[in-house]
Amino acid sequence: MRKWRQLHTIAVISSAWRWNITGLILSVALLILFARTGWFLAGVALFATIVCSPLDLLAREYLFTAYAIEQMLIGLVIPYFLVRGMRSKGVRISMYAAWAVGMVSLSIWFLPGLLNASLTSEGARAAEFAMLIAGGAVFWWPIHSRYKENRIPLVPNTLLYLAAATVWCSLLGLVLAFEKPLLIARYVQPRDPLHIADSLLIDWSFSRENDQQTAGLLFWIAAASVLLSEVMFTYYRWYKSPEVQNE
Repeated sequence: MRKWRQLHTIAVISSAWRWNITGLILSVALLILFARTGWFLAGVALFATIVCSPLDLLAREYLFTAYAIEQMLIGLVIPYFLVRGMRSKGVRISMYAAWAVGMVSLSIWFLPGLLNASLTSEGARAAEFAMLIAGGAVFWWPIHSRYKENRIPLVPNTLLYLAAATVWCSLLGLVLAFEKPLLIARYVQPRDPLHIADSLLIDWSFSRENDQQTAGLLFWIAAASVLLSEVMFTYYRWYKSPEVQNE
């Protein structure tokens, strides 16, 4: 019986796609302002898919775990695609300022007050999306700006930059996992539009404590995976650079 209920819950969640007007408006704005390349279009398409997917509904109504995963995707992965696709020359940004902006924008929406606001207000949600994307773009800019004069050296600057971000995200994930339970009103008393709240608690063991621990650990693992993958890519780029090849 429990297995059947779990399968039913998965089926309900899988069918919970919906139009997210806030996210789609931001997607259209990005396309109008910046879209030029396949990288950029892929980033906008991924963003639109995430905010209209069941993941966003779970994040808004049920699980802190879904919220943490969505934060990582919108704050780290999507800006990576957008920056890789930007043709604008832009400006040179200090690596220290870019790192701070990126990590603060990724972290600040986990503060209980802002988190509760983003779950209950469309205006706050729009501000959250915009800040995550802008902060993430600033973070990736010194590494992947189209123009070399805006980029920092691959070795050792980029490696240290990414290592520091990995440490920050790891600590943030651990704090989220093992801090006292956050008072998130929407998750304590979900509106339950899919009628799965009881199943998530009973069949999937997503109590508030387990949900928060899972969120923190998954955020840590996912963010570290993205950043460490970029470390390996940085080594590859350095190895293929003219400076190394001509030695």
